[in-house]
Amino acid sequence: MENGDTVKIKTNLSVCTYFALEEYTFTKQNDTLFVEKYSSEDSDRQQTLAKMMYKIKAHDPSSFENYFKYLKKTDTVDKNNDWALVSITYKNQRKRFYTNGLRDHFEKIDSLIPVRKKIYPNDTFLQMLEPVPLKNKKS
Repeated sequence: MENGDTVKIKTNLSVCTYFALEEYTFTKQNDTLFVEKYSSEDSDRQQTLAKMMYKIKAHDPSSFENYFKYLKKTDTVDKNNDWALVSITYKNQRKRFYTNGLRDHFEKIDSLIPVRKKIYPNDTFLQMLEPVPLKNKKS
């Protein structure tokens, strides 16, 4: 990114009859990267969090960069519609990542939780709990 550039990341957190989304807007100004977050739930609740400096390094496991690597590795769905799990827009380019079924959708949302918490740790607007691993049952 160059100074003055903007990247938008839309995340579709909707499942079944529940509608929720978040949009992260990254802007680069004076060689510093900033992020602002907009959240919406069921069309009647929304919030916008203040723009702040994005301090997370690309090699951090809870960075968007690592989340995108995970999505790219697991992305097997070839679609081109507006119901992507994650949509990244930079200038006139757009990259979309989709899910393949409900289980895949939940797994990819679960993998996003640490990223969301790392950027805005005190945001409870769309409260999502980290998944608890299932214990193996012995037969």
